[in-house]
Amino acid sequence: MAMKASAIRFSPEEKEWIQAFADMNGTTFSAQVREWTLERLEDEMDARDLLEALHEDDGERITWSQAKKDLGIEE
Repeated sequence: MAMKASAIRFSPEEKEWIQAFADMNGTTFSAQVREWTLERLEDEMDARDLLEALHEDDGERITWSQAKKDLGIEE
């Protein structure tokens, strides 16, 4: 996969802090920031999906026994 460069500005203290964390984890500054960014994006999308599912939820529930019966699973 081809990568494209993006510039993000950090204060010297922030950059030092992130670099120290990346060093501690044996990775690069760029890889650490990319990992955190993608993890946060995934978390945000999961949260949106949850809110959408809750909004669409009709509140109907069935028991485990009923689910097994509906699926033809023996008890």
